[in-house]
Amino acid sequence: MLPGYVRPVAAPRRTSWKTELCAPSGAPAACLGPRRISRFRAPFGFLLLSLLFAPFALAAGQPGAQQLDRPLWLVAAAHPSGVHPAWYDADSRSRSLIEQVRFNGRVLSIERGVVAGPGKGDLEIQFTPLGASDHLLYRLLGSDNAWKEAGKDGLVSYSRLEPGRYELDFQLAESGSSRASIVESIPIVVVPVYWQTGWFRGLCILCLLLLVLALHRLRVKGLARHVQKLQERVSQTKAELTLATKTAADAEVALKEQALRDSLTGLWNRRAILSMLDKEMCRAQRDHFPITLVMIDLDHFKRINDTFGHLTGDDVLREAAGRLVDAMRPYDMAGRYGGEEFLIVLPSCSPQNGVQRAEYFRRAIAGKPMPTGSGPLAVTCSLGVAAYDGSMSPEDLIHLADEALYHAKRMGRNCVCVGNQKAVAGRRAGA
Repeated sequence: MLPGYVRPVAAPRRTSWKTELCAPSGAPAACLGPRRISRFRAPFGFLLLSLLFAPFALAAGQPGAQQLDRPLWLVAAAHPSGVHPAWYDADSRSRSLIEQVRFNGRVLSIERGVVAGPGKGDLEIQFTPLGASDHLLYRLLGSDNAWKEAGKDGLVSYSRLEPGRYELDFQLAESGSSRASIVESIPIVVVPVYWQTGWFRGLCILCLLLLVLALHRLRVKGLARHVQKLQERVSQTKAELTLATKTAADAEVALKEQALRDSLTGLWNRRAILSMLDKEMCRAQRDHFPITLVMIDLDHFKRINDTFGHLTGDDVLREAAGRLVDAMRPYDMAGRYGGEEFLIVLPSCSPQNGVQRAEYFRRAIAGKPMPTGSGPLAVTCSLGVAAYDGSMSPEDLIHLADEALYHAKRMGRNCVCVGNQKAVAGRRAGA
């Protein structure tokens, strides 16, 4: 202490490491509290800037002694007016009062402030042992704001001090003296470990954002692939349904045809050919065009079955049906009427053309031997032709063709005979 000066009402503070701000005399200690390193609470724009400059912060590393010249976040007490310039003398006074500073047992330099860490730990400050009439007051802004008196041994300690910026204020006073004491200040920086720093948190947030972006892209790609697979499955299902529908339609048509076809010859069966004859006669009556009906019977077919067997007879029937189909016009209709009898409907065919068509059918069957399982067989047929007069019923037309067929058999077979419409008219009158 320098003698000869009267203690002012408010003790001045001095520091050589920070810019001082004025506060009114007697301000509460809460107004002088420190600003610790807080968690990452910057706005979004500052967040982006922090993410961009995180590598530079990483390269900067821990704060060194040269960083202590920057203004601290702590608010200092005001210097009262009228204090003698001798109170603001060089730093030898504070350094003479502090013998040693240790952090977790490691001795630190106080040349330009105290930098400790990284991480929290125990801070010990050893002041010069005091005289009998002196006492030392101290406080650590950022940890506690109340003044405390150091013991005679001059040892001050703080346990588990968290990372942050602090300021140690201390003053030496003499008991019973009215002289003013100078408030000395030493900035203390406890460096946080790397995972507690802003750049590391920014880097983590950047990595997290990149991870979220990557996961989002993977999710979008996965959904796109899933949608593509669904579309392929839908297309495949549509194709399968279309094929199944077509197959079902073809099967339905096949079943209908199977129900209407003769299983041995492939011609229309009796019910189908009679239905077609009825429809054609109705259309001929409405549109006034002729219809000719031809009934065919294979000659001596029973003898073929008795001589060569029914399998050979089936071969003969199939071959005869195939030759009739080859000799027909595209719009003609042929069906199996009975065992060896066939019925052919010739739409838009006059009686004269009907006789010519019947003769063509006869030559197609009898023109050359039929191949069978028992060898080639010469087969002939008898044919009866009936022409629709526009008023008769299907039964009358069939009866007329049947009468002509029996007349051809009586004439010696293997010939064509035309039905007598007068006989049909007499049959009607007799009925």
